[in-house]
Amino acid sequence: MLENWWQALLDLLYPPKCPACRQNVMEHGQWCSPCAAKIAAYRQIAVSEHHLRSVDSCCTLYEYEGSLKRMIHDMKFRKAARYGQHLSWLLSQGSRGRNFDHIHCVVPVPLHSERLFERGFNQTELIFKTWALAYGLEWLAGLARVRRTRPQWELTLSDRKGNIKGAFKVICPERITGRNILLVDDIFTTGLTLDECARELKKAGAKQVHCLTLASNAR
Repeated sequence: MLENWWQALLDLLYPPKCPACRQNVMEHGQWCSPCAAKIAAYRQIAVSEHHLRSVDSCCTLYEYEGSLKRMIHDMKFRKAARYGQHLSWLLSQGSRGRNFDHIHCVVPVPLHSERLFERGFNQTELIFKTWALAYGLEWLAGLARVRRTRPQWELTLSDRKGNIKGAFKVICPERITGRNILLVDDIFTTGLTLDECARELKKAGAKQVHCLTLASNAR
């Protein structure tokens, strides 16, 4: 009861607003319908056309543009963890009605320990962990980034593969073997990071690796 009163007081003092247009909405984290519809773009990405060899499938939920692009950028480079609730809300809406019955556990793309310390959080975990648990899926931090890499966006396409090669290691192979993995990340750009993670997961015995990203401009 006390928690409900406290939440009501907070809503009165700081009414929830759409993060894109600042219109009033019903709950914190929510986007208004027009702003969410503007970027909604669920699709399967053609992994073969991106030359991804270890990813079995990949889907994305939104276009990487506008306010969504700004929030993801601010989370990564300005430590704006507060946007996590807005991105988690988009995730829950965009994935509604999708079937994950074939998935055994959800594995996030990890940050290197130094970058995690600098930022204070892994944005992929902030976005996806509560969602995964709500779906009844096991959340498994099964990968470690064992080598600090340069941000992929800084590099040419030809340099990106070498940058990410050997950067990941499975840390609990006994929980990977024979399982279908949902590998999650905030953005799909070229897919090379996801493919390198998927390669390591399959080396550790994963049966299938499917990927889900919040946003992308890829097709």
